[in-house]
Amino acid sequence: MRFIIDKSKSADFNMAADLYLLNHCINYNHVTIRLYSWAQPSITIGYMQAPDNELDLNKLRAASVGWIKRPTGGRAVLHDGDITYSCVFPKTIRDMGSGITETYRLISQCLISGLEKASIKCTAHDSSVSTVGISRSVKLPCFLAPSRDEIMVDGKKLIGSAQKRTATAALQHGSIPITGAFRGLPEYLRIDKMEKEKQAESLMSKCCCIDELVTGATFESLAECLIEGFSAVLPFKGELIPWSSEEEKCINDYREGNGLT
Repeated sequence: MRFIIDKSKSADFNMAADLYLLNHCINYNHVTIRLYSWAQPSITIGYMQAPDNELDLNKLRAASVGWIKRPTGGRAVLHDGDITYSCVFPKTIRDMGSGITETYRLISQCLISGLEKASIKCTAHDSSVSTVGISRSVKLPCFLAPSRDEIMVDGKKLIGSAQKRTATAALQHGSIPITGAFRGLPEYLRIDKMEKEKQAESLMSKCCCIDELVTGATFESLAECLIEGFSAVLPFKGELIPWSSEEEKCINDYREGNGLT
């Protein structure tokens, strides 16, 4: 199991890196866990979402907030003061689960184990987040959209994740908000004022962040705890291995070749 730490990377690098790992992990017989943050506030939207329909691009530019498509599906997420994880592996590794549900549940166990080491007690179960009174359109933020094995703390959602499986490999990545900045997302969506207010209120009441649960948590301390969590749950020997110069070149090629720049 390989761990990669990427602090303060650009949005296009982060998504190109995950895509690179997904497309190349079949060449290696190991699981890759990448923990990363963002050089500037950035919104990721699901693979099937159209930015012109979902985002107020003028407001994003004025606020110097970036945006990019994820290789996974799902809805918009504002990455600002969060730690993002990705887990990528070839399907030949049976210990990682044979399908979406098994893999999602296993990774949830890893995240829970890591967060417990950071003194955060959480559980995984079907989402209890209520979306009553909120549009069920594709503009609904990821943190207000229910999915399997949500990571919850006292009934509030803490982690939003998405998964993509190809014929040979699987990628799951997700955002763990350290600060409450992720709740600013509705301001950048193409929705009316009333809808913005509803979503902002729900993000406040139905979701939480690390700073509301413990004091003094940092990207570095959480990354260390998450590495311990994955290592405790998965039956693999872990090693911290940074990108090679060849890999960085390939990732930069992905940024250009997949329209991520």
